[in-house]
Amino acid sequence: MGATSLALRAATLARGTLLFVLANHVSTLYAFTYPENFGSIRPYNHQKSALASTTETMTFEPIFDFSLNNTVESFERIDDAIMGGISTSALRDVPREPYASWSGVCRIDGGGFCGMRTLAFEEPLQVGKNADGFYVYCRLTSDNEPERRVWKMTTRTERSRGEELYQAQFTLPKNNTNGEWTRIRIPFSNFRLVRGPRMVQGGTPLNTTGGIYQIGLSLSKFQLSQNTSEIENFRPGFFELQLKAIGVYSNSSKSFLQLSEPNTLSPEESKRRRPLIVKALSPVLSLLFSEQSRRRKSAMKMLMEQKGLSRTQAIMFGIRQRAENYGMFRSVLSYAGFALADSIRAVLRTAINYGVFLPIRLILKLFSLPEKMRSPKTKHRDLTF
Repeated sequence: MGATSLALRAATLARGTLLFVLANHVSTLYAFTYPENFGSIRPYNHQKSALASTTETMTFEPIFDFSLNNTVESFERIDDAIMGGISTSALRDVPREPYASWSGVCRIDGGGFCGMRTLAFEEPLQVGKNADGFYVYCRLTSDNEPERRVWKMTTRTERSRGEELYQAQFTLPKNNTNGEWTRIRIPFSNFRLVRGPRMVQGGTPLNTTGGIYQIGLSLSKFQLSQNTSEIENFRPGFFELQLKAIGVYSNSSKSFLQLSEPNTLSPEESKRRRPLIVKALSPVLSLLFSEQSRRRKSAMKMLMEQKGLSRTQAIMFGIRQRAENYGMFRSVLSYAGFALADSIRAVLRTAINYGVFLPIRLILKLFSLPEKMRSPKTKHRDLTF
């Protein structure tokens, strides 16, 4: 019994380590690409924002003012590509406009969420003891059905970029036909500790007194719950949320919110600080978990199911479409390269399955044999009268 328990614990630890490696590696792999001339530490240009304001009852102080130049460079993409999905999104500056655009296409094939988050903070961001929550100064411009998606804000109170963080759902206003901007307030008390997509039962409440290490937004089909429940009538497809600011607020007009400047690590520095095991596995993970490969498979599936094409017809359709931009020779050559890469991935997955996971399963079965042998035998029926 002791040996079996030890083996199961080792298997669970190995699985958790693998998931941590995959989540950290792939989320970095699909982050934004930035110019190479940035330094190792990217200081946020914390000028006095024109969006800081005080009403009769409240105080608002931006952390990230998207009317200022280069603010979007403090963020990275964190879509469902980290779990096998094909959704994609990006946060971009809008030329000659005092806001940024977070837009993309959310697909439910293999995933069902889009997100963005700040790059790793060099030091924790002190939000101040008078702050009561975060706010998002935004407007939804792609459609008038915000209720058909789950909108969440995320934050971390530890340096780790693992799967545990704090999330809170928020509601965007409906019938915003006049393009009005709205400050959405998300109280700190609404945040719940989550692990992956699930809420941790009895998780510790959010405590910002030690500072925070990350801020993020996500759009999802998954509600904040303990059982990964999905929203009914989820709306996939294109979305655009325009952002003027993300900051903190106080429920008192007399509060003074003194914010420190969030210095974020550049993508290059983040890669250098990754654990050695992640660096070692990066080439293999890049090959095995290719987002481009998943997108090709999804396109193939759509052509075969929705257009009624055979596999050969779907391939020829793709070659002809690509040939319109790159020429027939380059198109055929590209598809030959895709086929070769996909074949190598299939061989590697099979090798890992039989070379790693199958032996682990066999070892676990061997450990369980003594336990079965020690189990009490079935009693013979007493035939005496």
